Amino acid sequence: MSVCQADVIQTSATNYLPQITTILNTMSRQLLLIFKTNDLLRGIESSLRSGVDSSQRAHHTQTAFITMSRCCVRAVGREQAELCRGRILCKLHSVTQMYWILLRLSTYEMYLQLKDWVCRWIPSIRSSAEKVYVRRLGEVLQEAGAL
Repeated sequence: MSVCQADVIQTSATNYLPQITTILNTMSRQLLLIFKTNDLLRGIESSLRSGVDSSQRAHHTQTAFITMSRCCVRAVGREQAELCRGRILCKLHSVTQMYWILLRLSTYEMYLQLKDWVCRWIPSIRSSAEKVYVRRLGEVLQEAGAL
């Protein structure tokens, strides 16, 4: 992330702090835990990979988050299957649901890899996507403030 991009994000976050706080207060605790875990993973990777360029760091962060998500899905799937207590259809449903989510995660991972590859070869896409992201973030926060 460039210095200019960091300044834009910091300014936007400062301007919308009350709306951000309102949104965070309405979110489920499990989702906040996922966000905090993601934040911790980024911090750990940042300190371990301080010499790595930003595109590689972003890729490693995405990979770590997807790996963590897969582990969580498998743990929940196993727990749901154990709760079935011998009911075959219930176990089949739990296992099918778990593998469906794992397939979706793998598809998302492939999408991220393709997006990274395209952004590496067409730099103008990255900058326009970041502009759209910042604009959309402002719109979402304004809508949340109106609620």
